[in-house]
Amino acid sequence: MRRSLLEPVQSTGDSSRSRLLGRRDVLKLGALIAAGGAVAPLLAACAAPSGSDAASGASIAGGSGAPSPASASGALSGPVTVLVEGGDPSTEPALKKVFDDFKAQHPAIEWDIRAPSGLGPEWDRLARATLESGEPVGLVILDGLFVRAWTRDGLLADLGTDPTLADVLARVPQRFHLAGLGETTTRAFPLAMTKGVQTTGLYYNKALLDKAGLEAPRTIADLKAMVKPLSALGAAPLVHCSGDVSFNPLLVMWVLPMIAGRTGDPLEFVDRTIRGQVRYDSPEWTEAFQTIADLRTSGVLLDGSGATDYATMQLLMLQGKAATSYNGTWLLPQLQAGTPTVPFDLHVAPLPLVEETSKAHSILSYSAFALPAKAAASRDSVYAFLEYASRPEVDQAVVAGLQSYSPISASNVGIHDAVAREFLPMFNDAITSLNWLWEPEIDAEISNQVQALVKGDTDPAAVGKAVEAVAQELRSSGRGYYS
Repeated sequence: MRRSLLEPVQSTGDSSRSRLLGRRDVLKLGALIAAGGAVAPLLAACAAPSGSDAASGASIAGGSGAPSPASASGALSGPVTVLVEGGDPSTEPALKKVFDDFKAQHPAIEWDIRAPSGLGPEWDRLARATLESGEPVGLVILDGLFVRAWTRDGLLADLGTDPTLADVLARVPQRFHLAGLGETTTRAFPLAMTKGVQTTGLYYNKALLDKAGLEAPRTIADLKAMVKPLSALGAAPLVHCSGDVSFNPLLVMWVLPMIAGRTGDPLEFVDRTIRGQVRYDSPEWTEAFQTIADLRTSGVLLDGSGATDYATMQLLMLQGKAATSYNGTWLLPQLQAGTPTVPFDLHVAPLPLVEETSKAHSILSYSAFALPAKAAASRDSVYAFLEYASRPEVDQAVVAGLQSYSPISASNVGIHDAVAREFLPMFNDAITSLNWLWEPEIDAEISNQVQALVKGDTDPAAVGKAVEAVAQELRSSGRGYYS
């Protein structure tokens, strides 16, 4: 199975090249998240003084000096096995400090942190094999994409019915709680310790727009109006990496939520589509595909975007061949580490609006803590660690160290990069990454069909019919999520 479109959460200060692959292949970047605690505050404060405790992580070991719940008795002991997707967290100083400080309070605890090799399907296979072998796994950090499948297969505990975790879950806004298919309970949740949360926006080179006498586009109509003045400078308004097909559902997730949102909840609309109550060739889906096709025919999309990969997309922006690119927070460190060959003033803006809409929805993606359904031993050590890792001062110190966004709003005072702060308001109306909801076969078909659309090799009606055919086959064979 392929992973989500979004990268495992990366530090906004990490200059290494983060590769986004397909949803069940690898990667990454949201869950059944409905607004429930404002992320407006998540976005409230943006910068912490560099010498503050939060920025330095100076006092996270004991916070206010109070021990973890079970520490007074000294009862916590033994190994705690942690399965992690996306690499060993103990290689990140800010994360290692949390594990070390917790152990300092509980010396009899022994961490056994395992990061099975591979991403996406390979990690999924190895992690499942570890659980099914009977090894005493106490805690899992997995991409939110897998939560539905792992819950379906009886691998994840129901955290919402465990009173021991009530205070921990209350610290994380409800919109970030992940559930299984059709559930309202909690199976997993993110923290800064899971490397935070990510979202999407429109990157733009203000220097190029200024030269053309343009402002950042607020609507798709604005993008179309940019074609002529940018063409005079040898540039296009937008480049997309459709050559890496796993990025193509991003285009659908840009426009479909606005179109569906005219008459209701876009997540509910997608769920009804998965159930077969709405067809993939319905007017709403067809309009979404038509909107994407219009980006090509109007000249908004840089010619050749259908064959452009992720790395080339970055180069084209840095070379001034495109003024904007729609992507996620994971791309920021790579663009900032690049070498522009033209004046380059990077900024990010909300997603341009579809006609007759007033609110754009960026998407959310993240890894999350979960507990195996079968407890190999007492969970006391795991409960105590989750309580510790979710403390405000601990979460805030991790944000300051990683420069990744926390679901806990107050922690984001530690985000200090100016462009990274421009993403913060986009969390307000962000919704789950839609390809966390539909079946992997649907994601694969959308990925390929949208690439053909961007290339001009198909038309919107044909795309809808092709995706609907896959959906009907899934339902008839009993492999659909609601079959």
